[in-house]
Parts: sequence; C-alpha cells; structure tokens
Amino acid sequence: MARIHGKKGDVMLDPTGGATVVSLASCNAYTLNTAKDLVDVTCFQDTNRQSVMGLPSYDGTVNGFWDSATTPEQLFAPIFGDVPAMLHLIPNTLEPTFLFKGLAYLDGALDVSATGAVSWSGKFVAAGPWVMEPAIVP
Repeated sequence: MARIHGKKGDVMLDPTGGATVVSLASCNAYTLNTAKDLVDVTCFQDTNRQSVMGLPSYDGTVNGFWDSATTPEQLFAPIFGDVPAMLHLIPNTLEPTFLFKGLAYLDGALDVSATGAVSWSGKFVAAGPWVMEPAIVP
C-alpha cells in the first residue's frame, strides 16, 4: 500500500494484559511516541556537544467518544486497575499485520460539555517490551 488515511486505524486492547485483544469501541484517535533517550557525553576539548543514544520510550494517547455499552468496562477497567493492558496500535486495518504492540499502563479523563459530545481520553506508557510488526532490522 501507499500513503493512507487514518480512517482505517484501530486500537485494540486486552485489559487483562493477555493476547485476546478486541477493538476499543468508539475510539477515534491515537498517538504513539517512540523518542529515544539521549545522554550528553561531551568532554573537555570536544569541539561540539556529543551524545549517545539510549532506549526508546513508548508512550502516547488514545481518544474516543463515550459509549455506555462498552466504554466503562473496556476502557476504565485497566485505568482503575493495577494490571497493564495489552495494546495493539494499527495504522490501517487493511494491513492488520503492520502494528505496534506491548503492555501499557493507562490513565484516563472524561470531557463533558453542554455543547458537545461526551468524550474520553487517555495516556499510556510502556509497562514492558514493545515491538513493531513486522520488525524492521536496521
């Protein structure tokens, strides 16, 4: 495939941390950040600052709209619990084997306005190893 539109994206979740992930209902956006630690190793007599690269940090956000049939159990169970959830972030469901996945701790928020839809948002951070599938070998 070539460039894609986000309309076919998906967030899949297993609140128990297992491998039985299902689509997170009423989700409409996610972000994934994979910034790596950079450690300054500049020494005397260097002609410029120098750094070494550390590990990537997997974190991001998920967003959606409240659906009383699914949102409380599916999303807020891992938010209020202490078990990391298994997340699968899929850019395009037409290519479902291309994804980012791993265990994540979630937190969340509700946005309720008299002039808009009730929405939820959450942040996640890696609670274990994350992988990209298929893996890219540098």
